[in-house]
Amino acid sequence: MASLGSGAPGVISRHRDAIEEALRAALEIDESPLAGPSRYVMGWQGTDGRPMEAGGKRIRPALALVAAGIFNADPLSGLPAAVAIELIHNFSLVHDEIQDHDDVRHGRPTAYTVWGPGQAINLGDFMYGRAIRALSESGADPSRCVRAMAVLMRAVEGMIAGQWRDISFESRERVSVDEYIEMIEGKTGVLLGASLEMGATLGGAAESEAATLGRWGTRLGLAFQAIDDYLGIWGDEVLTGKTTTGDIARRKKTLPIIHALDDPLAGPLIRTVYADESQMERYDEVVAALEAAGADALCRDMARRFANEAEDMVAALELDDAARDTLRSVGDYFCQRDF
Repeated sequence: MASLGSGAPGVISRHRDAIEEALRAALEIDESPLAGPSRYVMGWQGTDGRPMEAGGKRIRPALALVAAGIFNADPLSGLPAAVAIELIHNFSLVHDEIQDHDDVRHGRPTAYTVWGPGQAINLGDFMYGRAIRALSESGADPSRCVRAMAVLMRAVEGMIAGQWRDISFESRERVSVDEYIEMIEGKTGVLLGASLEMGATLGGAAESEAATLGRWGTRLGLAFQAIDDYLGIWGDEVLTGKTTTGDIARRKKTLPIIHALDDPLAGPLIRTVYADESQMERYDEVVAALEAAGADALCRDMARRFANEAEDMVAALELDDAARDTLRSVGDYFCQRDF
């Protein structure tokens, strides 16, 4: 299971134990038969029920607490948002794994390969329901919970629309960079943005302040995804817990592929391989062509561009130097991560 890594800023890892405790409480408030499979998805136990060391990076809930801490002396005031957003994230992963035919995540069988696609859909739906309960049944101010819930629902809609676009791209020969950016803004960006907007809302921020921080997070989500696309081909499988052949094997139109399709040398090779499943044995040739086209460097360059744009978005907020340094450290981490 991937960990945060030594380069993570302290604000990302500081409240990890509190987040894990709250997540466990949200999933185990009764004797539901889905609690055990949920613990598996969260990385707390194996298929045999034996406990495992905690799972996942928990970046989204950490960001909710970062945002709450900017506007409130107690960062844990954002904990209901943190729990809700992480359960929504995992609900989406369980469903995406079925749609994308992913058999492995973080080095372990995915839920649908363990319990079958039908039960995995039920499991994802269960986690969605517990996310809503974590927010709606919390002790936070009711008016702020309503605002946070509205943010969450908009993010879920955007995330699903992003997944729709992502799947549709697989059957299309050409996808523009602008279309790709629109897709990842929905699939990845809006949930990261919602983490911050919800956390800030529960922390006491004015509606406009929370929305600005949410836009910062959404833009930073584009940087996060650009690095994800890089790691999907050039990452260390031990660190990422994901195979580096998966995106190409599924003919995904990720950022490096979209860029290289316009290259006079790489483009024809990629189109040939993507058109014929028997050509997948040429995976190494495709990777070499991507590198020759500069696709690896492009991912990191675009991530930095998105992070700089995000920083500009919060320039108008009245934040002290410590808060600005916190946001900047998160942006830097997203662009430099190796997991």
